[in-house]
Amino acid sequence: MKYRSWAVIALLVAVSLAVISHEFFVSTTLTFLATAAALILISKFLGDATEALSHYMGDKTAGIINVTLSNLAELIIIYVAVSKNMINLVQAGIVGSIVGNLLLVMGTSILFGAWKNGEVKLHAGSVTLYINQLMVVAIILFMPTMFNDGISKVAHVDMSYIFAGILVSTYFIYYLLSRKDKRVKPIDEGLAEVGPTWSKSKAVTILVLMAIGAFFMSEYLIETVEPIAHQWSLSDAFIGFILLPMFGNLAEHSVAVTAAYKNKGELSMAVCVGSASQVGMVVAPAAVIFGLFTGNTVTLDFVGLPLHVLAIAVISTFLVLRDNKWNLAEGIALLVIYLAMTIGFAFTI
Repeated sequence: MKYRSWAVIALLVAVSLAVISHEFFVSTTLTFLATAAALILISKFLGDATEALSHYMGDKTAGIINVTLSNLAELIIIYVAVSKNMINLVQAGIVGSIVGNLLLVMGTSILFGAWKNGEVKLHAGSVTLYINQLMVVAIILFMPTMFNDGISKVAHVDMSYIFAGILVSTYFIYYLLSRKDKRVKPIDEGLAEVGPTWSKSKAVTILVLMAIGAFFMSEYLIETVEPIAHQWSLSDAFIGFILLPMFGNLAEHSVAVTAAYKNKGELSMAVCVGSASQVGMVVAPAAVIFGLFTGNTVTLDFVGLPLHVLAIAVISTFLVLRDNKWNLAEGIALLVIYLAMTIGFAFTI
């Protein structure tokens, strides 16, 4: 998988600026922007390295690799935030990633796909599978809050561990179902259509280097969140819901938009809705486990605003997918809803 030289140069420049700015206290704003740019590029390299590596494995092993590593950049950012006990930021980032995939990414994909191709048709089997996944994610993430008043804090933590296990197990069950149903296009198969592959050794090398880079860049990013929020008069909620999810997922988002533009609605939906399900069923449980190892307890109790925006996003997705096709009006509707949410978060304290 040959990259244009500009991509490598851009990554080196972004990382260099981030390191120099952070270590020599040049500018918090420069550190934040350079780190964000570096993480966007790193997530692209991580995604391609993961996909290339899966080509050299069997179907089952490839699936496990993709499930485990496809959200690696986001997982690293969340781990660093959990280790620094920024739990509200973590929960905001998780819900923000789900909502961003369902409203911003799918809305943009529909807009470009419908504008280029007219209606984008989807297979009913795929739609049903992804709707079921979203239903499980939404309901289980609502459960801890539903039982808030009836259980102790200790029991609440234990409940989160159990729900985390249920979410991960359910994700693998749905993944196996998608592999057996030939009408459904799993994410890892779909992404393979987007580009060629690296050699196995090159993929492993890049995967390791990018993972290390993602860890250090995440450290810098999390350290600058509070100063940037103060300097730019932004709330932690805005940064968590709107900005952080973009840094770990932007490269993957471009795949969804490109696929829709090429009239590959199945692939685009797999990336948009499938990625949202991955966040809910893999990333959210991982955050709970990270809390267990770092000593900073993370629960699945998404109280208040996170649950409200999650409900809006999931309901909107159900309405858009109900007729197994996309049209221009639906893309505009999703983007308008996301814009309204962004404006709302900009006014939060």
